[in-house]
Amino acid sequence: MKNVIWIFGLLLILTSCGSDDDICLGEESTPRLKLKFHNVNQQLIRLDTLYVDVDYGKTTLTSIITAQANVDSVFVPLRIDESPYTDVYVRRRLAGPRSKIRVTYDTKSIYVSPACGFKINYENLKTDLLQSDPVLNVEPNHTSLTDESKINFYLRF
Repeated sequence: MKNVIWIFGLLLILTSCGSDDDICLGEESTPRLKLKFHNVNQQLIRLDTLYVDVDYGKTTLTSIITAQANVDSVFVPLRIDESPYTDVYVRRRLAGPRSKIRVTYDTKSIYVSPACGFKINYENLKTDLLQSDPVLNVEPNHTSLTDESKINFYLRF
């Protein structure tokens, strides 16, 4: 009987040690860049297909982060290292031409909790369209990135 009480007490102690900080929720993580799409008449459009690649500075040049059909917006994770920019590549077809967009920014690390650690917010977002086919233009909308609720840039096709 003493062993059962001792084991029950040990299990009770182990299960009560957790806290609410053990789980990181969406707002506590580093936000992603939000992009939406315009046509030449400044109207919002849906794209039948979209491929987005990002150069994260690894040995392989790009990582495909999305390959979607019938899409009206996309979230793009930016680099979290010391680099002041992230190169984003956008294609409409798998084997088609791709636009190169360089997103530059200032980073700001913010402590969240013991379980989540730090998140990075991005300020002074700017873009340079380095290769313009199929994207014709990049239009700024919101130049800080602290959460994923606002559209940062519109891509014009």
